[in-house]
Amino acid sequence: MAQKLDRKELKKPDEFQVVAGKAMGWMVAHQKPVLAVLVVLAVALLGGWAASAYSSSRDVKAGAELAAALELSSRPLASEGQGQPGVETFPNKEERQKAVLAALEKVHADFPRSTAAQTAEAEIGFLKLKAGDAAGGEAAVRAFLDHASSGHPLRALAQESVGYALESQGKLDEARAAFSRLARDGAPERAAFQEARIALVAGKPEAKQQLEQVARDYPKEPVAMEANMRLELASLPPPGAPQAQAPQAAKPAGAPAKGKK
Repeated sequence: MAQKLDRKELKKPDEFQVVAGKAMGWMVAHQKPVLAVLVVLAVALLGGWAASAYSSSRDVKAGAELAAALELSSRPLASEGQGQPGVETFPNKEERQKAVLAALEKVHADFPRSTAAQTAEAEIGFLKLKAGDAAGGEAAVRAFLDHASSGHPLRALAQESVGYALESQGKLDEARAAFSRLARDGAPERAAFQEARIALVAGKPEAKQQLEQVARDYPKEPVAMEANMRLELASLPPPGAPQAQAPQAAKPAGAPAKGKK
């Protein structure tokens, strides 16, 4: 009996064949809807590929536009002599700065969500700070820090620029807090140096010890030399202070006064 049952089982179609047959029958009966679904899936896949290709294309265009904007900053001035043939010159630094700023703002407007736009925003801040616009430069650099990734190569420089902008506005406590964030952005040596430097600017008695500590903690970093230079400057008398005169040699007792015999 068991043997007959086994043979009956063997004569039954495979379960997969049954399911596949039913599926094929359903697809034949619903041919048009199935084709429509396949077309939709194909369009979605092609759309995803096209979006990726479009995004890559925009990134390339954004990078090229950013490079062209930064290249303007190296263009010569008319007063500097004959430039290269075909290279535009600017009548003065102010006009060159206006052109660079306009080009950077165009990058930021044309490609708002690109890495190039973030970099352009940082460069706008740096340019305004260099021109003496501390408030405008601070706003642009802060906007960059709000959107840039933690690994952006300009993050530490931007954070330090915020500190300088606040310092130039006389906001020393806020500047100290901004400089302290450099440690978070991967530049602990700059954070330590700037904290010591701000203490020196504020006339804190512990400033010199802090600078000495920076030089000891980071002897192979550029901040060590900067700290030592600040210490040397701090040891100099303030501008306008009377200079100490060299002591005159004592005259021997009984020597006649000059001009008398």
